[in-house]
Amino acid sequence: MPRDDAIQILPSACPHDCPSTCALDVEILDAKTIGRVHGSRRNDYTDGVICAKVARYAERVHHPDRLKQPLRRVGDKGVGLAAFEPISWDEALDIVADNLTEIAEKHGRQSVYPYFYAGTMGLVQRDGIERLRHLMGYDRQFSTICTNLADAGWKAGAGEKRGVDAREIQHSDLVVVWGGNPVSTQVNVMTHIAKARKARGAKLVVVDPYRTGTAAQADMHLAVRPGTDGALACAVMHILFRDGMADREYLAKYTDHSEAFEEHLRLRGPQWASAITGLPVEEIETFAKLYGSTKRSYIRVGYGFSRTRNGAAQVHAVSCLPGVTGA
Repeated sequence: MPRDDAIQILPSACPHDCPSTCALDVEILDAKTIGRVHGSRRNDYTDGVICAKVARYAERVHHPDRLKQPLRRVGDKGVGLAAFEPISWDEALDIVADNLTEIAEKHGRQSVYPYFYAGTMGLVQRDGIERLRHLMGYDRQFSTICTNLADAGWKAGAGEKRGVDAREIQHSDLVVVWGGNPVSTQVNVMTHIAKARKARGAKLVVVDPYRTGTAAQADMHLAVRPGTDGALACAVMHILFRDGMADREYLAKYTDHSEAFEEHLRLRGPQWASAITGLPVEEIETFAKLYGSTKRSYIRVGYGFSRTRNGAAQVHAVSCLPGVTGA
């Protein structure tokens, strides 16, 4: 859509808690009003693409029904705004402060727990509450409340939370989206996948129990049973070693691969994994051979399979495969 040359456009960055961290171009209509939000083309990851949520930012920021002042409940729940009355910011702050102080004095400072995470990545909006926590002596919080399993598994498997630059996707001949649904959650990943498919004829494999929007676009969808991703990863490694497709020079130089690990995998072949994952043996064999025979293979790991009882172990197993990067 052509832009009006009279509209000022300023650079910004997406504030949402998303691994894309997109660079933005924001239309400035006047001192208090923004217009359209565009993905910046100066950033070669964003590359002019932005999700629908952020593209329509102005509709939410300037919506006539948006709350612009504090409201105090004066009626029953379930009857809408009629149950509230507007109050000033000073009054609202006094109510909150007085209640926090009263509760802490009556029950101790541990009775107040500021529980939060990263709905927005702005330091003031996200982490400003930490100043209150430290000043008042409230309990501290290990803040990765939604990624602890993935963190533990990734560090166990790879030692560091590092991965391949996502811009390498467009230069790959095989892209494996494992436990993620970027069609709905990370449109930039799908943009780079589309580039690889168009320019290189790249194959897309999706590992997910659900037939997601991403799976619907895949050349191969491996619909594992929930929580069995680790078994599939072990079987893939088993086949790579069995058929001589493992890059032993790479393993010796960059990993702590051992004979004990390889021995562990000898008993975890496709038949073993099939009984656990529900996948046919032929699908496991086909996927492993496709991955092992494609030099430019890229695995994009999501958080999906870490949300299980043994989630850290699932991430550990998948992160042992070379060419893996986290979401």
